[in-house]
Amino acid sequence: YSILLQGIILTLCSLSLSAQSVENKIINQTFSIFAYSNNLEIAPKFSLTNEVQERNFIRPLKQSQFSVRTQINYNFWKNWIAAAGFAYYLSSPGDPYSLSSLVVPEVRLNQDLNYKQRFSAFSIGHRGRIEERFINKSINDTLVEGYKFKERLSYMLSFEYYLLKKDKVHSLTFKASDGISIYINKSRTNIFDQNRFYTGLNYQVEKNIYLELGYIKIFQQLSSGNRFYNRDMASVIINHKLKIKNQEHKQEL
Repeated sequence: YSILLQGIILTLCSLSLSAQSVENKIINQTFSIFAYSNNLEIAPKFSLTNEVQERNFIRPLKQSQFSVRTQINYNFWKNWIAAAGFAYYLSSPGDPYSLSSLVVPEVRLNQDLNYKQRFSAFSIGHRGRIEERFINKSINDTLVEGYKFKERLSYMLSFEYYLLKKDKVHSLTFKASDGISIYINKSRTNIFDQNRFYTGLNYQVEKNIYLELGYIKIFQQLSSGNRFYNRDMASVIINHKLKIKNQEHKQEL
């Protein structure tokens, strides 16, 4: 499905550029991602999600991006969750061979709407997201005052299959998701941003600690319109579930 979608997107982009006689260029890159995230339940319907992530180029070995994110989640009705978050990014040049040492700060705001359909052996999730991105402007490898604003809309379909589920301890879950993001800025020449496919295994190490190993494929169109990133990423994520003790005590009472 993901490969088919990427092919359709590339074909459409190629047709739109053919009148300009511009040659498309696909840039292949490989990355590693290490992340720690925790989910803190602060009330029966409210939780706080926090994440720290490090992304590195593999060939050559070089930092690509560092980010921190926090998000408040509200389970407002059955399997529906609304969320709002804030993230801070530090991004190095997209070319790992670049001699530039420029690191560009970015602030992102996001608003999500999630719905999950739960079945006995699997679940299907849907996530809609709107992002407001504020990227520090730069000229000739130097940061200057002001921000570039980008607004992005995305949808993600996810699937989870419970390979091993015994009393919710030491469970093993297969995960897969596919999502597409588009820009909604009127000033942009290209609307399509990226297609992101993910697959991985999530293992419950302890009662509230999970280890997730995954693979990410990102196919992204650059602002030039005729250049694309084809990115392969190996990810290692530690997930930690927490609960405020006072809240847990109230539930027991």
